[in-house]
Amino acid sequence: MNFYLRLMCCVLLLYLPLVCCISSCASKQSAKDILPKEENPLLFEFDKEGFIDNNTFRVIVIIPAGEQYDELSVQQKGQERAFVLLKNYIISRNKSFDSKMHNYIMTTISTYGTLKKRDSTCTTRYCYYFDITKSGLKAEINTLGQ
Repeated sequence: MNFYLRLMCCVLLLYLPLVCCISSCASKQSAKDILPKEENPLLFEFDKEGFIDNNTFRVIVIIPAGEQYDELSVQQKGQERAFVLLKNYIISRNKSFDSKMHNYIMTTISTYGTLKKRDSTCTTRYCYYFDITKSGLKAEINTLGQ
């Protein structure tokens, strides 16, 4: 009995520092370090992305304030993101994506897409909306591939 008691004490003495080290190395990020969705403006911005109504599809482009950019490159980023998001939207509706859909989306983006700079109080980034506005756009996208 005395041997098992000594063995248990040795095991505890060996593992106790290991357990303390592991627990202190774990992430110390507290719940208050993570902003709730309502207080995080960047998450709130991206909540407004996608179909905002039946006629408008919106993509948000965020540019850091220190980055060199021009309106054309921001527009290209918006067009690329719009294409990817619309393609994923179509695929998520269990439709196969073919070249006809590809061409339709590219034409729609280039014809009806506009870039608008959004006024922001944040000094660390610039926010742009790339909106594709066309009457009945959502219905057209939903009928693709049927």
